[in-house]
Amino acid sequence: MTLKSGYEADEAIALLGLCAYAETGAPQPPIPDPRTGWELLFDAPVVDSFDNKWQLWRRKGGDAYAIVLRGTVDQSGSILEDLISLMVKAAGAVTVGDASTAYKFAADPEAGVHLGFALGALLLLSDPTQGILVRAAANIPAGSDVYITGHSQGAAMATLLASYLHYNDGLPAECAIKTYVFAQPKPGNQHYAEDFEALFGDAAMAFRVTNTLDWVTEVPFTPQFPQDIDAPNPLTVLASPPRLAALIERALGGVAALIEQHTRAHYQPRAAAVVAATHPGPGPQQATALPFAADFVASLNFVNAGTEAPVAGKPCQGAESDDSLFQHHATTYYGLLIAAAA
Repeated sequence: MTLKSGYEADEAIALLGLCAYAETGAPQPPIPDPRTGWELLFDAPVVDSFDNKWQLWRRKGGDAYAIVLRGTVDQSGSILEDLISLMVKAAGAVTVGDASTAYKFAADPEAGVHLGFALGALLLLSDPTQGILVRAAANIPAGSDVYITGHSQGAAMATLLASYLHYNDGLPAECAIKTYVFAQPKPGNQHYAEDFEALFGDAAMAFRVTNTLDWVTEVPFTPQFPQDIDAPNPLTVLASPPRLAALIERALGGVAALIEQHTRAHYQPRAAAVVAATHPGPGPQQATALPFAADFVASLNFVNAGTEAPVAGKPCQGAESDDSLFQHHATTYYGLLIAAAA
C-alpha cells in the first residue's frame, strides 16, 4: 500500500480528469486525456433504471486503481435520482414483494442517507455481471490502493460507495481506500456524515472539492426540525407539552407521507431493479407491481460528507451567466484546481 494521507492537488486533478472522461466518453478540453496516465480496464454499460454508469481504471506503472462514478446526465432516470430526496436509514433493506436486499452505509443507528443516491449506488454495486462488487473482485488484486471518485451525482454516490465497501467487505483483502469527490450534493444526514468522517476523514483519506460558487453542493434543500437535533436539548423541553409535540409529529408525518405517496410510482421500478439484481425470481418489470418497502426516516436534514477542500470560484462573465450549471461543470473545477495549484 502506497496511499498517503492528506490532500494532494496532483491526485485531485488526475481523478477529476477520470470523472470528466466518464461523463463524456472522450477527452474534455481543457482537461487533458487521462489515458496518458491511466488505463481503462472496464467501462460498464449504462444502468437503465437511473442511467448510471461506472468505470474502473488502473494507473500506468503502478498498482493504484480508481472506481469512477458518472454524474448526472440529461436523461430522465438520471435527473429523477437527484430528485428522490427522501431519507432512509443508512443501514436497512430495500424490499420488493418477498425479496429483500440488505445494505449498510453506516454503523450509527441514527444515520440516514438520500434514497435516490442510495438506490443508484446499490444498482451499480449489485449487478451480477457488470457490478462494482463482481468486477472489483476480478480485477483488483489484494492489497491494492483504490481511489473512489465522482463528480456531481457521482460524487454523492461515490461517498456512499466508500462507506458500503468498508462495512460490507466489498474489496479484496487489505485494499486501502482514498476518496476525492467533486461538486458533491448532500448524501445523508449529520449522523451519516460523522460516521463517514470517523472512517475516512479523521485519517485524512476523504476529500470533497467544492467550488465556492457552485449551487449544486447546497442541495437537496435541508429544513431542520426539532427531532433532527440530538436530545436532550433546550428544544426538547420547548416541544415537551403533549399537544405541541403531537402537532409537530403529525405535521411532519403528513409531509413525509405526502412526498412518499407522490414519488412512489417513480422509485418503485428503481427499487425493483436493485432487488432483482441480487435475487432470483421475478424480473424488474414483474417486480414493479409488487409492494415496495424501505426504512424511511422522517427527516430532510441533509448535509455534505467528507473533508471539504474549497476552491475559490470566479463570478461568471458574459455568456457564462446564461448557463445555470457553469460553476458546476468539471471543466470549471479543473480550471480552479489548476489555478489553486499554481
